[in-house]
Amino acid sequence: MLNKGEHMNTAEVISRRTWLKGAGVVAAATVVAACSSDDTTPGGSDPTGSESRPLPIPPVLKPATSGTTKVFRLEAKPGTSEIVAGKSTPTWGYNGSILGPTIRVRRGDDIRVKVGNALPEMTTVHWHGMHLPANMDGGPHQPIMPGDTWTAEYTIKQQAATLWYHPHPHGTTSRHAYRGLSGLLIVDDDQSDQLDLPNRYGIDDIPLIVQEKRFTSDHMLDETDREDVGLIGDTAVVNGISGPTFTATTRRVRFRILDGSTMRLFNLAFSDRRDFTIIGSDGGLLDRPVTATSVYLSPGERAEIVVDLEPEEKVTLKAVRFADNLEVDDDDSPDFGLKDEFDLLSIVGPPAEAAVPPVLPTGLNPTLRAPARPAATAKKRTFDMEWFQINNRLMDITRVDDTVDVDTDEIWTIANKDNWIHNFHVHDTQFRVLSLDKTSTTPLIDGWKDTILLAPGAVATIALRFTDYTSNRWPYMYHCHLMFHEDQGMMGQFVVVKPGQKPSPAIGSGLEHDMGPKPSNSRSAPETSSSHRHSG
Repeated sequence: MLNKGEHMNTAEVISRRTWLKGAGVVAAATVVAACSSDDTTPGGSDPTGSESRPLPIPPVLKPATSGTTKVFRLEAKPGTSEIVAGKSTPTWGYNGSILGPTIRVRRGDDIRVKVGNALPEMTTVHWHGMHLPANMDGGPHQPIMPGDTWTAEYTIKQQAATLWYHPHPHGTTSRHAYRGLSGLLIVDDDQSDQLDLPNRYGIDDIPLIVQEKRFTSDHMLDETDREDVGLIGDTAVVNGISGPTFTATTRRVRFRILDGSTMRLFNLAFSDRRDFTIIGSDGGLLDRPVTATSVYLSPGERAEIVVDLEPEEKVTLKAVRFADNLEVDDDDSPDFGLKDEFDLLSIVGPPAEAAVPPVLPTGLNPTLRAPARPAATAKKRTFDMEWFQINNRLMDITRVDDTVDVDTDEIWTIANKDNWIHNFHVHDTQFRVLSLDKTSTTPLIDGWKDTILLAPGAVATIALRFTDYTSNRWPYMYHCHLMFHEDQGMMGQFVVVKPGQKPSPAIGSGLEHDMGPKPSNSRSAPETSSSHRHSG
């Protein structure tokens, strides 16, 4: 039995071998309950069959040590996975055939991550949600060529949160992630350790990477982009497999949920529409628990929820249709999957002898109790999102779009000028949402955020501040995290500098590396009408 604040060793939860049995191509064998899984539950065609498998739990990556530094090793490589029971599909993964291990660190840790590339093309690894130096960010400016190794080294300077890592090569991010390259990065700290929340990884603290895939007739991943939409699949996938089952051993379970898809949004609810409790969003725990019956997630967003289960009951975590289509025109909403419904995860309640859980704590995160709105002197910026552009510009790897002074309060206003969906992600920081206007949709905007969903016409105002790190040479990114939009050019760059510094001319040199293929369909304005009618 673990005491509050302790976390299970990888070997106590699941071995790498067991993980591969559930999500990869290792021959079938007995799999530890609550560790590997697969079943069926798509929202469109049903290529999955009906066999149910236990939910795979990504193993925690064990670091080596070098002095006081924790040293992690990742390798991006091709493999073959059994996403659908009994069917082999070529995939990519970190340290395995699909997805990657969970990296678990603590506030104050010095870490070094060595990332090898065994893929046939250039990739990168971005630490989504992490506060770190720009040259360690893993964006388009840190390419890893085939056969090479890139090392990121930084200190964990943020509160407990569920973050993640994924590829970020400009123009091919969507395809790399769709093929399987994603993993969780969990930060712990002393303050969260003191809270009476489920914290036994793989037992009552369960990671869920929610995605979807589309398959060809021979079970290859169908990578055919749909015009303006990109890759939207018809088969729900959780932790690398379709239709998993989680058998609980406790009456209270915490799910750390990531929308790891490239384009699909999820409206998450339970099959009986029961109440659950939202305790965290992108950047950590909320100020206090919020009771809900559903929660919206767009690509890149995370939510931590707690649900109570009765002994031996059966309930399903579902993706249900968006009743308001997120204010997308009804004719266009099917293109974004807004009318689809998926069974994501079958859940079986614990045995009758499982203990009744205590009352949840009412105060979770004291960092959210200070006023969110900065002083009137804050620097104000505006970002208009339309087509695949931000402020009427497509991404240019040699151009700095904004220069930010370190340790300066900023207020950014982001407007979705389209009549389709976007979201907005900012590297290096977590922000507070001051307002969300011109929309009736209710995305998760509480707490610290790094990604915000913007329905058509929506306008968000956020407060943010960039601290600790400066570089006039290495930029961070802001972009739409619907990855097809990002790849088409819906991204900008900013540098964080000391007051008075200017961006280095070296950024305009192209950084002396090949950025890979340029987006194929980028355009500055519609030349003809299409299925998506954009407002001006």
